[in-house]
Amino acid sequence: MVTCHDQRSRVAEAGGRRLLVLDDSIMDSRQTRETVQEIVERLTGRSYLSWSAISTFMKCPLKYRFHYIDQEPEEFISANLIFGSAIHSAIESFYSELLASNRRLSLDAMMSVYDDKWSNVELDQVEFGKGDDQTTLKDLAKRMLERFLEHEISRPVGNILGIEESIQQSLLDDCPEFLAILDLIVETEDSITITDFKTARTRWSNQDVMAASGQLFLYHELAKAMTDKPVRLQFAVMTKTKTPDITIQEVIPTAETINRVRQIIYSVWQSIQTGNFFPIPNAMNCSTCGYRHRCSNWPGT
Repeated sequence: MVTCHDQRSRVAEAGGRRLLVLDDSIMDSRQTRETVQEIVERLTGRSYLSWSAISTFMKCPLKYRFHYIDQEPEEFISANLIFGSAIHSAIESFYSELLASNRRLSLDAMMSVYDDKWSNVELDQVEFGKGDDQTTLKDLAKRMLERFLEHEISRPVGNILGIEESIQQSLLDDCPEFLAILDLIVETEDSITITDFKTARTRWSNQDVMAASGQLFLYHELAKAMTDKPVRLQFAVMTKTKTPDITIQEVIPTAETINRVRQIIYSVWQSIQTGNFFPIPNAMNCSTCGYRHRCSNWPGT
C-alpha cells in the first residue's frame, strides 16, 4: 500500500531560488530513505523526481532514458517549447511586479521579457512548425499577452503567496522526493488557489483536462501541508489561435483520483529502476521530439 507521510515545512535556499522543503515527520527507516535518494541520484543525477519526468516516461520510456538517464542533448529545440517558456516568463514577471509594487506591467514590458527569452536561444538549433518563424510567433505572443491583460486572471482576488514557487517533499514511501514548481498561489479568506498556466493550440476538452489533471493532483498533495485551508486547483489554458482566448479549468481532487496518481508515480518509479526503456511511436509526440534520429538508430539495448 502506498502511503503519504505527514509533513512539516521549513524554508531553505537552493540554487538561488526560494525553496520550500517539507521535512518528513514520519519515516519508516532513515537508511531506507537515504537508499532511495542514492538510487535516484545514481540514475538521474538529481535528488528528486518531477511531474515532467513522470509524464515523459509515460509518453515514451526511451525518451525518458535519453533525457534523464543518459542526459543526452536533444538534436534540436522545438520552437513551441521556447514559445511556451517565454510566455510563462512574461506572465511570471507580471505577477512578480504585481506582488512587489501592486503595479501592472504593460504589454510592452511583458513583450520585452518574451524577447529576452528568445535572445538566449541559438536559432539554428530551433525547429519551427509549418508556417511559423520567430516573427509569426512574436505576433502570436503579443495577441496572447494582450488577452491575458484583459482577462480576470490578471486581476487575482486575494493575496499572492507565491510565483513559480518550488516545493520539494517526500510524498510516497520508497520513492524519491518530488519537486514541483507552482506557477501562481493566491490566498483568500476561505482557500488557497493554485493556478497552472498552459498554452494550447485549441481550447481544452474535458478529456484534455482529465489527461493533465495528474499534475495538479500531485501539486495538491505537495501543497496541502502549507496551509489548513482547502486547496483549490485550476488550469489557465491560453489558446494559440488567431484570436487567443483563456479558459479557467477547475480540477477537483477526490480520494480516488489522488490515490490513482500516487499509484501511477509509484509504478513509474519502479519501472525506472528496472531499466526497461522502449519507444512508444506516436505521430504527434515524435514529430516534435528532439531525439527522433537517436531513437530511429537505437539498437534496442
